[in-house]
Amino acid sequence: MKKKIIKFICFIFSLILPFAVFFLVTELVENQYRNTFVAELEDKCNRLNNTSGKKIIFVGGSSLPFGLRSDLIEQEIEGYSVVNFGLYATLGTKVMMDLSKMNINQGDIVVLAPELNEQTYSLYFNPVALEEALDGFSFKYKNLSVEDNLSLFYNYYKFAFKKLEYSVKNNAPDPIGIYRHDSFNEYGDIFVERENNIMVGGVDPNMDVYTNDELLDDEFIDYVNDYIEYVYDRGADIYFNFSPTNRLALKSSKVAMRAFQDKLKEKLNCNILCNIEDCIINEGYFYDTNFHLNSAGAIYFTNIIVNNLKRVLNLNYSPSLPGDDPGENPNPGIDVPDIPQMPDWGGVDVPDIPPEIKTDFDKYKGEVNIDYMDYFNYRLVGSSYRIIGVKDEYKDMEEVIVPSAYNGKAVTALASDAFFGCTSLKRIHIGLTIKLLEYKCFNGCISLQGIYMYELDGNTISVSATDLFEGCSRDVKIFILDGANYSTGYTWEHYYDRFETFSR
Repeated sequence: MKKKIIKFICFIFSLILPFAVFFLVTELVENQYRNTFVAELEDKCNRLNNTSGKKIIFVGGSSLPFGLRSDLIEQEIEGYSVVNFGLYATLGTKVMMDLSKMNINQGDIVVLAPELNEQTYSLYFNPVALEEALDGFSFKYKNLSVEDNLSLFYNYYKFAFKKLEYSVKNNAPDPIGIYRHDSFNEYGDIFVERENNIMVGGVDPNMDVYTNDELLDDEFIDYVNDYIEYVYDRGADIYFNFSPTNRLALKSSKVAMRAFQDKLKEKLNCNILCNIEDCIINEGYFYDTNFHLNSAGAIYFTNIIVNNLKRVLNLNYSPSLPGDDPGENPNPGIDVPDIPQMPDWGGVDVPDIPPEIKTDFDKYKGEVNIDYMDYFNYRLVGSSYRIIGVKDEYKDMEEVIVPSAYNGKAVTALASDAFFGCTSLKRIHIGLTIKLLEYKCFNGCISLQGIYMYELDGNTISVSATDLFEGCSRDVKIFILDGANYSTGYTWEHYYDRFETFSR
């Protein structure tokens, strides 16, 4: 009997030991994600955990670091330290609520503000993204549920193999552009200057916003109410709030918005801080998505938050109105900047190349090119053109460079079904002027093997999150230049398994 027990123990030990060794080796390897956007989560946890006294804690997704000026909130709401505990929708609102519990105390104010999106208004959880965000953080399992810890365990190998591969190849992610760890300040706000709206037409059509009952998921609401109860039990106060949302992206009427707010208010066990209409903001205040504000927009939205915090805290304030003389108001609050001008995509300098000479596909580097300008149909939207289709006589092409200009103006977008009917098309080269790939823009390209992207910073291109390649062959690859930032970026995360690198 003893021998059987010993054999059983040895058997179990033989199963556990390899994973234990694998886990130990992975954890001892230096953090490979230290420069990425999600690496900020450890700093946010440390700030929350180490801040004493009364705090205002903002919990949610990336609209918070892009949308708040915490220093101005501390300036206007005296006696409180601000912790911006919003980061990335792909981590999930549930995780941010759970991790925020590490230091909520009496007298604190919690503002829960997920983006108006089905994913953030749900119990969505991404274990691999969370492993990357908390790589090397010693308390990463402490505040998570048993269910989420099990999910982290089951998916650990995906994270570990990629981390070890980065280490062996010495090519840890070092993103280009704003989506980096060093873009955050000590509060957890994005401090990098964002002058204006860089989206074509001022809006991302791949991210429409609706206020309907689909957002009122019962499981999510129950979880939020449990979180609210926890906050109250800690002696703190809590408010639900709406994220800043681009008015051009909103597809619901004012009546529908108000009805949504009323239904949400009925279901939640806490008050709502700001009316939803106050959070639907002019497109000029946004930056690169329908939830991310530019620098002026962050001040504008912070002013809305501050005024409503002063209201619920019964603090005296006199918000300035347009046309007021600042000298006549003893407490004018935050000086809100004017709406930045929208960028003019304007004209493009087209090289004088004889039309009979076509660029060698293998030598193309993303520069301005109009070799195939006559192949397409266009629609002028604002100050730039959108490709809406391919002319019938050219639908048998096998390879093409998307034109950079038409009629002297930039071509900046591929509309839905832009390549419909191009059943022989295998390769598409997309140059630097293209900033928008709408959903199903490659629909019908059943022979498509790859799209070649020449922009280094993938975050400057708006891309449909889930159905970019609907109607294509299953194995379409996305070829990006060596050193380009797509896989660790914000907009391309759903296509991670399609990336291949190339050089020119």
